[in-house]
Amino acid sequence: MTGTRPAPGARFFDEAAETRSRADIETMQLERLARILPHAYEHSPLVRSAWDAAAVHPRDISSLDDFYERAPFIDKTTIEHWRTDRRDPWGGLLCLGESELTTILSSSGTTGAPTLSPQRWAPSDGPVPAGLSRDLWMMGLRPGEFMMMVIFTFRGPAFGMAQQFGATPVLVDYDADDMLRFCELSLRYRPTCLYNLSSVIVLAMADACERGGYDPTDVFASYRALVQAGEPLSAKARAVVASWGAPMFEHTNVGDVGTAFQCPEHDGLHYWEDDTLAENLDPSSTAPVADDERGELVATTLVNGTTPLIRYRSDDIVRLTRTPCACGRTHSRIWPVGRKGDGVVVDGRTILPIDVWPAVEEVDACDLGLFQVIREAPTMDRLRLRVGHHASDMHLAGIRDAVAGAVEARLGVVPEVELVPDAELLRLGPPHKIPRVAAR
Repeated sequence: MTGTRPAPGARFFDEAAETRSRADIETMQLERLARILPHAYEHSPLVRSAWDAAAVHPRDISSLDDFYERAPFIDKTTIEHWRTDRRDPWGGLLCLGESELTTILSSSGTTGAPTLSPQRWAPSDGPVPAGLSRDLWMMGLRPGEFMMMVIFTFRGPAFGMAQQFGATPVLVDYDADDMLRFCELSLRYRPTCLYNLSSVIVLAMADACERGGYDPTDVFASYRALVQAGEPLSAKARAVVASWGAPMFEHTNVGDVGTAFQCPEHDGLHYWEDDTLAENLDPSSTAPVADDERGELVATTLVNGTTPLIRYRSDDIVRLTRTPCACGRTHSRIWPVGRKGDGVVVDGRTILPIDVWPAVEEVDACDLGLFQVIREAPTMDRLRLRVGHHASDMHLAGIRDAVAGAVEARLGVVPEVELVPDAELLRLGPPHKIPRVAAR
């Protein structure tokens, strides 16, 4: 982060950092690796164990190629085993004493038990992390403005970071019943950024406007950015947001190491390579895949000395490009595709939840896009789906046929469809997303 903020009309928060050449980015990454690797090896028992088992030491790494060729991988299973076998709630990653922590975050727990993530950060520690400042700036938020935060659980000091940026957070519960209050506060304080939307909340906001007699174009007139995170929006939700006239930006996680946001070009999600070293590898061979091809995201922190993830296999399937964006930023961009473990092979074809999604949401009674792939084995003779709906029982046969027909038309396979009420599926996870794959 620079010492002074740019002029409000500036295109970049920190132009020099955001537009570095590829050579400068890689030089900085190597410099930061030279600091984080010895620290992680010395203080993280899990990292030390993995590197000792691979007969590699941080002093053996003198280039990025050395790192790519020699550094061992860790994954979520390794961390979970360490946590269970050694009764270590931090999975062998914590490099500080517990008394030094300021925050304990957690994952959503959508794909399993929530994972604790201890943090050493507080507003009193100093400026907001540079990456978040760049993200908020490029979406249009400016110091002195209000930021609406519709958050279902405070998994970190997000509101404190907004304060450090110079914005004033306006907090609303992530609950459909609180959307009337959201409308009232939007009209009163005229926020310019909203975090965060999901299909469920979008439709609840639309309903609240109708019930409260609010014009949604007025409610959203001040917003320069509506941030959507967690899962893709349904087609219906996207159409509703488009009708409000406010720009929408997607946000995603980068392998539990960093974050990524869309810029105004909406062509992939930027992550900051001076904070995160990301690789896109073939899930089977771990060889690099070509630019813009699907692969598994492997992430390494360059700045987090509290719980440093080093060469972490995320299980996330993404596309990644290092081609500079039309917005002028030179850091890499990613497109989330799905999770490696979520694929099921049917009739010789690997099907991911993202492939099923458009077919489900095109059926009116299922337009929230709530569904699960029932994956009893990696290869199955039939695609089985559990699909949420909001219709009376008397119409279920027709809805089931419509879903099956839509899936067959898109994927060429005839699915077995189980219908359940939307509310039943929403109870399976935090309200913004549900487990998309289930064993039964």
